[in-house]
Amino acid sequence: MKRFLVVLTLSLFLIYGCNKAGQEVLEVKKGKVEEVVINVDPALGIVNPKALVYLPPDYDPNKKYPVIYMLHGFGGDYRTYVYYNGVNEILDYMISTGQMDPVIVVMPDGRNLVGGSFYTNSRVYDPSSQTYMPLTAFGDYETYMIDSLVAQIERKYPVMGDREHRAIMGLSMGSYGSAKLWLKHADLFGVVALHSGPLTFDMLIDENVVDSLLKDFEEIGGKKLWIKDYLGREHPWLTLGNGLSAAFTPRVVAYSNPSDWRVIPNCYYPGGLDSINGDFLLDTVFIPSFGIKVCVGVRFPMRWDTTGPYASCLTPEQQTKPNAKMISEDFCVWKKYHDPYTLIDSAEVNSPTEFRNTKVYIDVGLKDELTLLSHNSRFKDKLKTKGLTNNMVYVEFNGALGYPAELFPGKHSNWLYARLKKSFTFINRAFKGEDIKAGEYKQYDGKDYE
Repeated sequence: MKRFLVVLTLSLFLIYGCNKAGQEVLEVKKGKVEEVVINVDPALGIVNPKALVYLPPDYDPNKKYPVIYMLHGFGGDYRTYVYYNGVNEILDYMISTGQMDPVIVVMPDGRNLVGGSFYTNSRVYDPSSQTYMPLTAFGDYETYMIDSLVAQIERKYPVMGDREHRAIMGLSMGSYGSAKLWLKHADLFGVVALHSGPLTFDMLIDENVVDSLLKDFEEIGGKKLWIKDYLGREHPWLTLGNGLSAAFTPRVVAYSNPSDWRVIPNCYYPGGLDSINGDFLLDTVFIPSFGIKVCVGVRFPMRWDTTGPYASCLTPEQQTKPNAKMISEDFCVWKKYHDPYTLIDSAEVNSPTEFRNTKVYIDVGLKDELTLLSHNSRFKDKLKTKGLTNNMVYVEFNGALGYPAELFPGKHSNWLYARLKKSFTFINRAFKGEDIKAGEYKQYDGKDYE
């Protein structure tokens, strides 16, 4: 113990002495984080139209700054990146040390009543016609993001306002939202950073994913007609599946008999919700303006009656997979309207020049527990076929220097501090028109993006 105190005292003396001797001490200047409320039409159904805005050290309202829109993951909210991940501290450090130019970062709230909006317009789905009705279910978050958030932020703050200096990025659900909003609005975003997102929906019907979802159903005693009480960390696949279904195929039907208090018979009446084809009830809501009660639920893209034909969008190879006949035609609706992998084609047609000129950063863990490695790898490969090879960085990570992969594997949301420093570096290079160092990097093989 005495030896330890001697060593500690000597160390402190040496550090103090070096500083006194004139050694430069790093000063990390602090930026500012402020909360803003976005004015939004109540008809859009946005639960919490707030955002945190990071303003860099020495912020000057008379200067123009590039802007990053940073989208959080499922279960988080607009405060997650700052109060849980310390993004403001990463930015403070990188800007103070000259690794990044001053930038404004906007962190909006994408959380809805089921835990996450997937930054999508959730419209009531009609399975009989496989179309959407002009009725908002769990919030029109794409419209909110593009028409309300971006417009109001860029009127309030001094941003450059051109696509080359406007980036969008996120983790998990935030990665999905960033990819989707970029591909549907390529004229707005010139830089994109995607961390561990569900980007290729064909991978959602991988047998391991379907089996995991079925296991969650089995653990709660089979198909539950009322599932809101079974959502949470204990059943992650059921919870995520519910969130995706609420965004892409929400279901609303009229309550059969308002004078009858029994919920299940009045929501699953003939012509109501259909559990055999994947409909599940979340809650009932009374609408005073119409004087009716409605049953609000979701439709999973799977069915329990497997006597029918295969879903029309399944390839012959996919039809050979176990549980293939459980995949319903609703999955094809997901692919057509909401699959980033599919949306690449429409982006190429609708905004060919902007699409091909986007700078794209993608990273994913080699051991992602949500099986998203294949999603990101296939998404990257398709972007390469569309001519984005020289505008893209793709990183697979596992462990780190001094942290063996077997103890610190590359999973879904770990190593975020290091990952964000790399993607911020990429974004800064893109904003400045510098070499982004395009290429594929496998950090576990000794080739990492810096």
